[in-house]
Amino acid sequence: MLEKLNNILLSDTALEQFQNEYEKGDFRNWLLGILPEVEDCKNLKQDNPWHIYNCLDHILHSVEEMNKQSAGMDYDTRRMLAYTMFLHDIGKPECHIRRYSKLYGRVVDSFFDHNKAGVKIADRVLDKFDFNSTDSSVISKFIDMHDIFMSIRLKNDNNPYHHVLTEEYINTQINELNSVGNGEQLLKYLIMVGRADNLAQNPEMTGDSLHLLTVFDSMLDNMISKEL
Repeated sequence: MLEKLNNILLSDTALEQFQNEYEKGDFRNWLLGILPEVEDCKNLKQDNPWHIYNCLDHILHSVEEMNKQSAGMDYDTRRMLAYTMFLHDIGKPECHIRRYSKLYGRVVDSFFDHNKAGVKIADRVLDKFDFNSTDSSVISKFIDMHDIFMSIRLKNDNNPYHHVLTEEYINTQINELNSVGNGEQLLKYLIMVGRADNLAQNPEMTGDSLHLLTVFDSMLDNMISKEL
């Protein structure tokens, strides 16, 4: 069953293949025995302007978007990144609340600290998906950090919760990722995570975020090139 899940999550049609296999009791029962949160994600609508899919469909769309970016990379890296996307929002059902948003003028779904909940779930299951301790640490770190881009701006907007995209800020994130590997390379991968996540959301909302990721990626490349 693990080989089947690997093949699904590394395919160009992960959403369709997963849905087809999930209808089969043996695959569904095996997966839910390890990761029961999948069914909770399937039932989570995500009533929020940023989203157009339920949580599980968003996850699987993000897996497909990651696979487009990782094409040509080695198998182990591609699998690590695909499972990062498969697990990046797995903590959302646990953190789901309904709240009134002044920004949108209505009650919406929110998922505060779902990254922290996701890390706990990932730490519980990654060995069952045959990841070693090194790759497990990287995946958990990516899940923890996957939403950092939401708080970054290209210019100071006087919001104390936002960070301006500078080389100093980028170095801070590199240092954070150095705790689990090559920080520069891992930050390149984390940008891919952010891009895959955004491309699986509402395209009417993500234009600025995708532009920020492009600028971030270019700045990081320039910083790396200066070191060579």
